[in-house]
Amino acid sequence: MNVKAMWDRRVLRHSWRKIVCPAAYEKLQTPLDRRFSPRRGENTPILRCCLLFILTLPTFALETQTFNNTSLSFSLDPPVIDPARDALLVLTVTTPVGVEVLLPDLRERFRGFSRVEYFSKEPATTPDHFTRREIHWLLTPEPVPENGYSLRPFVIEVDQNSFATRPVVFPAAPLPEFVTGEIQADLNPIRIPPPAHIVFMWIGIGLISLALLMCLAYALKHLRRVVRERRMSPGERAYAELERLLQRGYVARGLYKEFYIELTHVVRRYIQRAHGIAAPVKTTEEFLRAAAGHPRFHGEVLQRLREFLESADLVKFAGAAATPSLAESSTSAARRYIESDASKGMVENG
Repeated sequence: MNVKAMWDRRVLRHSWRKIVCPAAYEKLQTPLDRRFSPRRGENTPILRCCLLFILTLPTFALETQTFNNTSLSFSLDPPVIDPARDALLVLTVTTPVGVEVLLPDLRERFRGFSRVEYFSKEPATTPDHFTRREIHWLLTPEPVPENGYSLRPFVIEVDQNSFATRPVVFPAAPLPEFVTGEIQADLNPIRIPPPAHIVFMWIGIGLISLALLMCLAYALKHLRRVVRERRMSPGERAYAELERLLQRGYVARGLYKEFYIELTHVVRRYIQRAHGIAAPVKTTEEFLRAAAGHPRFHGEVLQRLREFLESADLVKFAGAAATPSLAESSTSAARRYIESDASKGMVENG
């Protein structure tokens, strides 16, 4: 280790002792070998790093005052006094070699600080034959000083000549806005998007609601149709059912079995409503036997019904082939029977 490194280590330890324990520092002023003698726990790497960090922080030069080749310069860190943190003021005295400078105790000259502590570094000689001496002041600002932060003028002696310095005013951070106690709020709404599960939940609710509305609309439509058909005569209701069957397009799709099942049911329901015979729940033979004893079903009408129902049974149960012309012929036969029977009923009732 070179001489300069050893000197820097001694200076750092010497400065740190004066900050932490001024009383112990005064006891160790002499002799020199005791002042720089190592003590247990005082020269730890952590303390040296903390002090080195403080001493290497960037500073802000306030001003320089000169008296007969003697200059006083002030530097402040941080550059602006902040009541929330301590400040470090470095006073540098530069004099020609051999010139003696006496400084007063400046602790009473600071204004706006609740605590003032200092330590001095060993003087150093520059290559241009000047002596530099640094005094570090640790300042704790008051929260709200009455007259700001400053160092009032003081008197220095240079070779038995006295000089008065100018006051040094330290810049202070701006005070926060005055709080009146009233509610100060800027109510600007901020749109927060809903989470994904909430979005999907509302989409599901919307789809379910739409399906329920569609089901309700269909049920109301069907109910109106049922009410309207119940108010019709048996013949009008049979015509409506026949038209609805033709609109389903069974014949165009080749669904002849389904077509004949519905067609015979239209005729059977008409007979039940018009003549009171339970044709929809009887087989063809059972229905024909029941209809044979009814006065409205004479031989010619009963024969046409037999031919119509038996031809439909061949398609429904025997798998007989059907054609669009055969389906049209069966539809015409059903329409003629309903029309003729309904007209006879109107004549008898009229």
